[in-house]
Amino acid sequence: MLCRALALSSGLAVAILSAGCSGAPAAIGATPLPTRQGSVSASPSAATQSATPEVSVSATASASTPVHFASRCTSSQLTLGWGGRISEPTGQHTLSLTLTNSSRAGCHLFGYPGVSFVDPGGRVLPLRYIWGGDQVVTSSKPVMVDVPAGGTAYVLVNKYRCDTTDLMQGAAVRLIPPDERTFLQVSIMDNVPMDYCGPGDPGSIVYVSPVEPSFDAVFAGH
Repeated sequence: MLCRALALSSGLAVAILSAGCSGAPAAIGATPLPTRQGSVSASPSAATQSATPEVSVSATASASTPVHFASRCTSSQLTLGWGGRISEPTGQHTLSLTLTNSSRAGCHLFGYPGVSFVDPGGRVLPLRYIWGGDQVVTSSKPVMVDVPAGGTAYVLVNKYRCDTTDLMQGAAVRLIPPDERTFLQVSIMDNVPMDYCGPGDPGSIVYVSPVEPSFDAVFAGH
């Protein structure tokens, strides 16, 4: 379900088409798309909506009015990276990811990314993904994130360990920026284990944060 917000005030016109409703978190299927809620099972490169949030600010807008980059960030502008190790609660496997604007133009991101993990042979792990928080990942609603040239946005994913046999090993993570179609990929070998534990196992559920403007903002309690 798509949510459209329209705000009008003196000297300011804002039209935003969100990458997902800002209400309750969505439970999504093995390979989520970043602009829809509900269960999905398409591959990470499958079609997702291409609506572009646009923000225009008049020259007479107050100096205190937030000024956002008008263009959303495309996959070709971004580089996916690992955000570094964090201190995790017992039994949790948490992966911090960064989206760095490697272009010369500023852009914005808004919403939840599509996330999937693949094994060493490139097969997508049949994990279940939830756009929303748990004891590690923030439950905050998405916010508009400005990413200037050279700037970075943040995403956090978390799952419980596999208490039984790991049926499929996660070797790389794929991420589709909100409102995009093309995924970015980075290896997680020798990193945090993000494996498939089997159907019905709590370790086969992955919680995904919205794109956030800071490293701290992706964590629960912020």
